[in-house]
Amino acid sequence: MRKKTFLSLLGILIIVIALAPHVSHKTAAQDDGWKPYTEEMLAGGTVKEDARPEGPLPADCPAPAAKDKYVIGMSQANKAEPWREAMNSQIAAAAEAYPDFEVVFQDAAQDNAKQVSDVENLLTQGIDLLIISPNEAAPLNDIVKQAWESCVPVIVLDRNLVDPNYSMFIGADNVAIGRGAGQYAAQWCADNGREDCLIAEIRGLEGAPPAKDRGDGFRLGLADGGLSEDNIIFSQNADWLRERAVPAAAAAFQSNPDIDVLYGHNDPMAEGAYIAAQDAGIEVSDVLFIGIDALPTPDGGIMSVLEGRLGVTFVYPTGGKQAIEWARLILEEHVVPPRWVVLPFDTVDPSNGQEVCNAFACPNAQ
Repeated sequence: MRKKTFLSLLGILIIVIALAPHVSHKTAAQDDGWKPYTEEMLAGGTVKEDARPEGPLPADCPAPAAKDKYVIGMSQANKAEPWREAMNSQIAAAAEAYPDFEVVFQDAAQDNAKQVSDVENLLTQGIDLLIISPNEAAPLNDIVKQAWESCVPVIVLDRNLVDPNYSMFIGADNVAIGRGAGQYAAQWCADNGREDCLIAEIRGLEGAPPAKDRGDGFRLGLADGGLSEDNIIFSQNADWLRERAVPAAAAAFQSNPDIDVLYGHNDPMAEGAYIAAQDAGIEVSDVLFIGIDALPTPDGGIMSVLEGRLGVTFVYPTGGKQAIEWARLILEEHVVPPRWVVLPFDTVDPSNGQEVCNAFACPNAQ
């Protein structure tokens, strides 16, 4: 009797399983109308952190509705840095390819409170997607979370946030770039017989993640080359600005005129240090000036290398074009982007400066 009962129950169980609906292995995002990204969409970038399983928006947010016109808000940390002007220009140029895209730009002028207000104003205007390059990380967390939780996709550029309440981050690896700069400095000192290798550092904005990462990476690179943090005899911030780097570097050269390497966290600050060295009567050809950005503009880093002011710079992509491409994929194609896309960087020095200039169509392109 027990055997018959067991077989009967087993038969019922088999029937129930057979009639049960097929269990999908799709993510929750795919069930809600989203689809996964493909490798082709990365366009040369690499994924450091994969996509959210629930999609680029909170789980209770629907995929963006189809519209004749999409308004994208761009909250920029400042327009004083040439690199940020280049980011804005690349965003505007990329958006021109899509007639249904309108981009509204806001300039925070290096003011956290103003940037919060800028984003609030953009949200009031009813933007469909927010692109933001934060002035500093922590002060922008709450307003970005507010935008994201109101079902507005958020793409963060250049400076990552502390909290994960956004759709995706696009940026180069500042630690890796800083490390490359440190390795270059150590090798240059070794090649030129500078055993003491005295280094001055002009840092970016205090509290900004790229400044910390470029400083940390630089120290790793020095260690790779057999040097240490002790070789850095001067370090002062200049907020990414050439005009603030001039007096900072002047103080460095005044306290120690035998500096071998001047590391600026961006090209404008390295250029400001070059001016300060000239004003102090330093033989600038004896100093390695290192920058980061390598813009292909008349006063950018590539031309500075070709004209002999900077010894080396590093291409730091703005991510502007990529932000617009991902905005289109999110808004129109409902693609779930990676959480973090790392953009590649390149070294530019006298050995390849002309080649890079040609590739980026800088003023001296041949």
